[in-house]
Amino acid sequence: MVIIENSSPKRTLNLRLATVTLGAIVVIAAVLIGVSLTSSSPLPVLRASYQCVPGALIPQLKPGQSGTMTASYGAFTATFRATKPRSTSATPQLAGMPFKGTLTMSEGGQSWTLPPPANPNVAQVNALCVIAFQREQHPGVMIEGFSGGAHCCEAPVVYVFNVQENRYVKVADLSPNHLNDSYVFNANEGLVPMVAGSQVLLTTGDDSFSYAFGCYACSETPLVLYAVDPDGLFDVSSKHPALIAAHARSLLKSALAAVKDETATTPSIPAPFGFLAPWVADECEIGRGSAAWPTIERLAREGKLSNSLYYEATTKRTGSFVLDLRSFLLSDGYCTGQI
Repeated sequence: MVIIENSSPKRTLNLRLATVTLGAIVVIAAVLIGVSLTSSSPLPVLRASYQCVPGALIPQLKPGQSGTMTASYGAFTATFRATKPRSTSATPQLAGMPFKGTLTMSEGGQSWTLPPPANPNVAQVNALCVIAFQREQHPGVMIEGFSGGAHCCEAPVVYVFNVQENRYVKVADLSPNHLNDSYVFNANEGLVPMVAGSQVLLTTGDDSFSYAFGCYACSETPLVLYAVDPDGLFDVSSKHPALIAAHARSLLKSALAAVKDETATTPSIPAPFGFLAPWVADECEIGRGSAAWPTIERLAREGKLSNSLYYEATTKRTGSFVLDLRSFLLSDGYCTGQI
């Protein structure tokens, strides 16, 4: 049986109105979704790189003056503002940008105020960088202060973006005077950004080698490379053998030049001890310590690392350079199983 229903004019009109209303709702929803997607569109991914304030552009404030400096990468801008306090002593203050100030990061209409250093009383700022440590949407920030000492002290503070908390967090702070942490760090060099392949590393040195085998100017330090992520700084030196090897070659060149000059009637350059020690450490870092150590033993046999020269270079060690170096490298964990 086929049942045929006759539609009334009123029912047809209601159906048309419902159809038009539904269509309007669909259009409005589509527009709203489009606006929402546009407003929350992802930020562009930045390649691993960095931008720092050139040293010449860091404000040299006089007491009572205020200043601002900025560093930008992509759409992000780090801004540091500070006021140099008026002098309360008869000793005039050096011009500079106080480390105690306000650091913000901004992008579009959004802004974040970053946590201050643990010790903001370091004399002045000498670095501000915006750094994409790897391909990422939110670059990090590094600010560094300097105490003004002859061989000390840089105080870097590193921040990265925490996506879950939508804010910048401090992942490394080397500003305290008596910092007790696990970072190997050269307080005279600070942390220096360097692009290495698809990431930016922070380079420094191992300060335990400073003064260990010669005067400060007669010494170098092994190269240390840090990668950065939200959990902190991680020593990745051994994962970059080409960079460590290049640094080692430079140290050996300086050491051999010093050895050669030691044989001259009037030596004019530093003794080799402060160059040879970090050279062996670099070689051990990339697993070549057993091949490097015979060079130390050969130079000693040839009388070019004599105890008298060693004592003169250090003024505090009276033993054998070879024995002292071996003990030093093993105690520092550089060359275990290699020398």
